[in-house]
Amino acid sequence: PFIDYCGGLKANAARVVAGGPMMGFALGDLNSPVTKGTSGVTVLTDDDVRCPVETNCVRCGRCVDVCPLRLVPTRIALACRHRDWDQAKRYYVDACMECGCCGYVCPAGIPLVQLIRMGKAQMPRSQATGN
Repeated sequence: PFIDYCGGLKANAARVVAGGPMMGFALGDLNSPVTKGTSGVTVLTDDDVRCPVETNCVRCGRCVDVCPLRLVPTRIALACRHRDWDQAKRYYVDACMECGCCGYVCPAGIPLVQLIRMGKAQMPRSQATGN
C-alpha cells in the first residue's frame, strides 16, 4: 500500500482519509489507489476522529458566517434529514459545495455536510433538475 512508502502508520492511527479532514472521505481499504485527482492523504488519530455528541441546533449562526456562499446550512440539512426536497431547493441545496466549514464550526456537533451530501444523493432526479 501507498502508506508503506510514507513510513507506515503510527500506533495511534485511527482513520486514513483521501483528501483533507473537512472534505475528504475515509478509505475503507489501504490498498485504495492514489490517483492524480487525490489531493492528499490524511491519517487521523483517535482524538481527531472522536465525534461530538449531536445536540439540538442552538441557532448561533456560525455555520452561516463561515459559509463561503452565504447559505443557511442548518436549514438545508434539516430539510434533507426530513426528505423535504422542496424546502431543500428553496435554500439552494444544489449550490452547496460541501466544503465542510459549517460542520467544522458547529458547536452542536450536527453533521451538516453529511446530511447535505446524503440529501443531494437521495433527492429524486426530477427534484434536483427542477422538472
